[in-house]
Amino acid sequence: MSDETIITMNDGSRWKPATSSDTIKCATCDNLVDTPAEVASYPSGQCPQCNNPWTGSEVKHTTITVTAPQPIRGDSG
Repeated sequence: MSDETIITMNDGSRWKPATSSDTIKCATCDNLVDTPAEVASYPSGQCPQCNNPWTGSEVKHTTITVTAPQPIRGDSG
């Protein structure tokens, strides 16, 4: 789904879908990767930025964007 996706409900209300993203920060340096799969993709088991091993104590950040209705616009007249 793109950032511009709008869901239209049966009652005509329009909503943006909720989304989330995860990042993992190396425990030794500030290197951020997008997914656990990316951490696992480094065959050496080391952070590509600082060359220290992934320790299992990396910091995981989850960002959640909550579903919100589209603004209702209309003319009074």
